Amino acid sequence: MTADVYADDEGARAGRSAPPKGTATINLVADADADLIVRVSAALNLLNVAPREFHMEARPEGTAAVKALVECAEAQADLVARKLQRLTSVRHVVVAYVAAQGR
Repeated sequence: MTADVYADDEGARAGRSAPPKGTATINLVADADADLIVRVSAALNLLNVAPREFHMEARPEGTAAVKALVECAEAQADLVARKLQRLTSVRHVVVAYVAAQGR
C-alpha cells in the first residue's frame, strides 16, 4: 500500500496520533477561465477527501467566486491555500479554519 503524505498516512504508520481535524472554508476569486474548476479541484484533491460543500459562481465582470468546505487538519488547509494562490488565474484566497470539538 502506498502512503499518502498529505493525508498523514506517514504519521499513522509511525504510531503518532493524527492531528485534530476541523473544517476549512476556502474562498477564492479568480479569472473565470474554462479550466478553473479543474485547477481548483486538483488542489483540493491533495486533501484526499471530497469537499462537504463546493460552490462556484461566474460573475459578469469576468471573475469567478469559489467556496469549498472541507474537513482536514489546519496544516493541510494552509498547504492547499498556498497551492491555490500559485495558480495564475487566482486573484485572492482566504481560508477560515475551525478546529473540531471533543476529539
